[in-house]
Amino acid sequence: MRMRSTLILLAFAATVPLACGGGGGGSNPITTPNQPTPPLTPATPNDVLVQNNSFNPASLTVAAGTTVKWTWATCTGSNDPYNGGTGQTCVDHSVTWDDGSSASATQSEGTYQRAFATAGTYKYHCVVHGTAMSGTVVVQ
Repeated sequence: MRMRSTLILLAFAATVPLACGGGGGGSNPITTPNQPTPPLTPATPNDVLVQNNSFNPASLTVAAGTTVKWTWATCTGSNDPYNGGTGQTCVDHSVTWDDGSSASATQSEGTYQRAFATAGTYKYHCVVHGTAMSGTVVVQ
């Protein structure tokens, strides 16, 4: 009797996902909530990601005349109700040059660009997080 109950329970468990709309033919794609997000990487060799508490890469070497672009990737969570979204949380950061020459706006999303005409080492940090979140652009 116990074996029969176990088989019935297993058969029922196997059919439950089918009854929950697992066809995927509608406008809402099937996704699995809480899947780990793959690590973000810069789009091009001259891009830097502004992430939560770090610049990626922290050090970048470019040729004179290169424009470097920083892209904010600081939002976590989801507003997608199909993925159990509870809302996004975004963190403010900036790109502030240690020599005081200029800075990006303090922002949680968007981009910032700077052209580097002259060889040298350019150090920067986040005004919100200080030198704990810093980076360097080496121009050759």
